[in-house]
Formats: sequence, C-alpha cells, structure tokens
Amino acid sequence: MTRHGATEWEMDMTRTGCPFAILLLTLLALLTSGCGASQPTSAPTDPPPTVTPFPTFAFVEPTKAPVFEQTGEDATAPDAGAEDALELDPKLVERGRGRYVALECGNCHGENGEGAEQAKGLLDFDLSEDDFITFVRSGGVLGTRHQFSTDRLSNSGSRNLYQYLVSIAQAD
Repeated sequence: MTRHGATEWEMDMTRTGCPFAILLLTLLALLTSGCGASQPTSAPTDPPPTVTPFPTFAFVEPTKAPVFEQTGEDATAPDAGAEDALELDPKLVERGRGRYVALECGNCHGENGEGAEQAKGLLDFDLSEDDFITFVRSGGVLGTRHQFSTDRLSNSGSRNLYQYLVSIAQAD
C-alpha cells in the first residue's frame, strides 16, 4: 500500500488510465450515435403555398373618340336628322349645363363648347346618347382626361350632359 491507502495497481491506473478512459468514452459515443434512430434525418420543409384568388377581367376595346368637325365658314352643315330625333328637356339641359361647369369642360372646350386651343369644339359630334355615356366611362382613345366614373358623373348626369351638348349644337 502506498499513499493514503491506494494500492500500486490503483496508482498505476491513475497515471495511464486517463487517456485510455477518454479514448474508450469517445468510441462509445461514436457507436451510440451511429446506432441511434434508424429514420433518415430530413431537411425542414416549407409549408405548401396558399392559393390566393386573383380577379381577372375581360379586355374591353375602348370606344373610339368622337369625330369633331371644325365650325366656321368652310364647315359643312351637320346632319340634322340624328339631333332632331332627340327631344330636349329644358330641365335636363340646365342640369347638363351644371355638369359641364362642375367638370370644368369649358376650360378646354370653351364656355359654350365652341372649342379652344387645348381641345376641339363640341358643337358637332355624331355620338348617340349610349355611345356618349360609354365614352365618358372609358375615356375612349383620349385616355383618362375624359374618363369619369360614376362617383364623379352619374348615369343621369351623363344623360343630362349629353342633352346640354346636343342643345348647344342645335343652337349653333
């Protein structure tokens, strides 16, 4: 017996056993990790994408811009047949004049629709009431400057504006 009651074999194991024990524990750890779960480990998967419905709209060909003729000495007389067929209601004409002013049409087309530098006159046009309403809804080929949604120009307001335009064309 040597120091503090330890045998010689115990002392010998203390000096040489430490590296051996570390090696033994490392091998044991490798074996247990290799013999672990038999299921293959897989990478985490992303959740499936959600289906988001997107609205689709059918393409509607824009209406053609109305054909305006220049008034003056060299202008020909407009077809009276189409405009005379429409009976004008003075109350609707006055309301249409209010729409003309409120939408500031006169800034470009002149106070009485005679035309100005920025835009042609409105005294001679060949649109029916339905075509005119379609034109003010879509803007036609003129674009958004002449496009008025129903929150800015109602259907009845469009009809009134049409009546006003026909009335100033007939007064000319």
